[in-house]
Amino acid sequence: FGPRALGHRSLLAEAKDRSINDRLNARLGRTEFMPFAPVTTQELARYCFKSWEDAHIASRFMTMCYDTTEEFQEKCPAVVHVDGTARPQIVDERDDLYHQVVQSYICRTGLPALVNTSFNAHG
Repeated sequence: FGPRALGHRSLLAEAKDRSINDRLNARLGRTEFMPFAPVTTQELARYCFKSWEDAHIASRFMTMCYDTTEEFQEKCPAVVHVDGTARPQIVDERDDLYHQVVQSYICRTGLPALVNTSFNAHG
């Protein structure tokens, strides 16, 4: 266990409906003050997060926060904080199967991200 699941013990959910946050919070014993994080691909990151750059290696580990684009806020409100920011995990081909799952979801739904949370104990 560690501070981030990063796809290895993650619970993924659709980010288009903010009500998923209440259901996940109840199931995981979290409070509404703990925002959920998005996971998306490196190919889409610059369209979701203002000022994101390929060189931001730390974004692979959910350690950087970005202002989100208006389009991202509309499409994925469940992972946008009240101040319009998000702390994403950006995946690429090095993430192998996890990247494939996220990419497949994006292709099937047209949505740029999923909710990514862990089964870590909270509270």
